Amino acid sequence: MAKVVDGQGEAVVGQVGYWLDSGDFVSTADLDAEHIGQIGFPRDWPGVYGSSKALKQLVGKKGKCAGKKVGVVPLPDANQLSLVKGVQFHPLQSFSNAERAAKAAGIDIVRGWAVYEHLE
Repeated sequence: MAKVVDGQGEAVVGQVGYWLDSGDFVSTADLDAEHIGQIGFPRDWPGVYGSSKALKQLVGKKGKCAGKKVGVVPLPDANQLSLVKGVQFHPLQSFSNAERAAKAAGIDIVRGWAVYEHLE
């Protein structure tokens, strides 16, 4: 299990931060975070976006995580990585990581969801 940290050391009770909770995980199979199982990038992308009923129930106009736009975010290239050189990132702290990266690079944050497929 990943260790939750605040950039200065281990997190402590009462500390202000952005912590994951069960509401941060949404499943079309009604599974909670502890029982979600093995997940991965949606297979058959991008075709699955138009053919999967479960995916439409999740991110469609009336879905649990309704979205206006769906896209794949690639890994950062060397130029982008250079903008955040020296910034320390922590597992399970995506929004705090985004805030640090935005501040270092002088860019805005785009909020959204990460969508994965149940692989089991």
